[in-house]
Formats: sequence, C-alpha cells, structure tokens
Amino acid sequence: MLRRLTAKTGIREILNQDRAWALYALADLDDGMFEHSEWWASGGALGLVFHAIAIRPIFVMGEAAGIRELLQAMPVASGYLNLRLDTIGAAEGLFQYRQRSEMCRMMLESFAPRAGDTEALTMADLGAIEALFASGDGAGIAFSPAQLRTGFFRGIRDNGDLVAAAGIHVVSPGEGVAGVGNVFVKASHRGRGLAQTVLSSVVSAVQAVGIDTIGLNVEHTNAAAIAAYQRLGFRTRFRYYEGTAERV
Repeated sequence: MLRRLTAKTGIREILNQDRAWALYALADLDDGMFEHSEWWASGGALGLVFHAIAIRPIFVMGEAAGIRELLQAMPVASGYLNLRLDTIGAAEGLFQYRQRSEMCRMMLESFAPRAGDTEALTMADLGAIEALFASGDGAGIAFSPAQLRTGFFRGIRDNGDLVAAAGIHVVSPGEGVAGVGNVFVKASHRGRGLAQTVLSSVVSAVQAVGIDTIGLNVEHTNAAAIAAYQRLGFRTRFRYYEGTAERV
C-alpha cells in the first residue's frame, strides 16, 4: 500500500542503506530542498519526486518487485526517471522512456589529487562560466547559478580567460554527501590534465568540510572522462538509466 513519508529520520535511515545510489536524494533532505520533495513508500521500496526543477526527477530504491509496486501507485505521470540496470524491468509496461542515457555512478575511493593552480569561482564569475559552457555542445546542462553559492566551484584561467571549471551538482555537509561535476575544459586547452586539476581542487574543498561520500555521474561511453576520474581515485559502482519518461 502506498504511503506518503514526511519524517526525515525514517527517510534518512532507508537512504543510508545505499549511500552511493541515494547520493542525490540524501542532499534533498536539507532544508530548502526537502520542501520541494515528495517521498513515498510501498512494497518495501522508497520513491522521491523532486519538484524544484522542471524535469521533475524521480528516484526509486529497493528490490525490483517493490519498485514496480511503488511506480504503479505513485501519483506522477512523467518525470526524469532514474533506474539502476538491475531494476529496469520494474518499469516495464508502467513507464516508457522518451529518451534515456546509460550512466556510470562513480564514487571516490582513494583520492589521488592532481596538483595545479586553481581559483575559487563566485557569482561574479557567472558570465565567464556560462560562456565557457556555451563553447561546448551540451556542456553545463546540469549547471544552475544557485550551485555557485555553495562555494565549491573552482576554475583555471589562461591570460585572464576562464578555460576550465568544475563544481558540484548537490552538496550536503549535514548528510555528508556531494555530487561533484560540471567539469568542462575549453577545447583549445584539452589534453593537459586541467579537468583532473580543477576537479581535484573541488574534491579537496568538499573534503575539507568533512564530507566523506563523494560521487559523480558520467556517460558509460565517455571513456576519456572515466579514465581521468579513475586516475583521481573514482571507481564505478554501478550503471543506471536516466531520462525523461512518461506513464504508459
């Protein structure tokens, strides 16, 4: 039977059973995020519908049978559905992807930072960041100016021009989690290890405030990025699908 959950304590207890998969959902327990979240439980599975952004992310965790029961009952017609490969069958006949990407969830296991000079980026650098992302097809699609206010964005300049940047998607010092990303290097400056340098600086800043669960998402076909992240100490934990889906 479908139940609406409103108590953070109970939700947190479930999410902490698999912190790697629940990385982003844990950050949604923070004040300012929790108010935009609908939490549901059914058949031993947990579901989240996040309403603060237009794509309406849908997150589910649990055994496949419970997830199927949950998806069948949840009052949502469409959204950005996240499903691990081992539970993809739970949505069959219930939701259909209009488009989907197969992703790797990589988690930091043994940090091996790449040294180099970086600088902290603030709201004053928003124009430069947006111009950098605009120089590459699809770059920065998960970037929001509000993310800059966390203080965890770092950049590299060449003669005053911002040529590399990295930051976070979500972060919660209280829950001890961070989803790093928004990594981009200008085409003219690739092949120099700048992505590793700037991401190392972000990870170091995140660790400095006591966050110990750090992960990122990357397309499973992006071999170059995966290799770069592996050199820093990230390892793939699992693959999953994400994309816009609609109820059948």
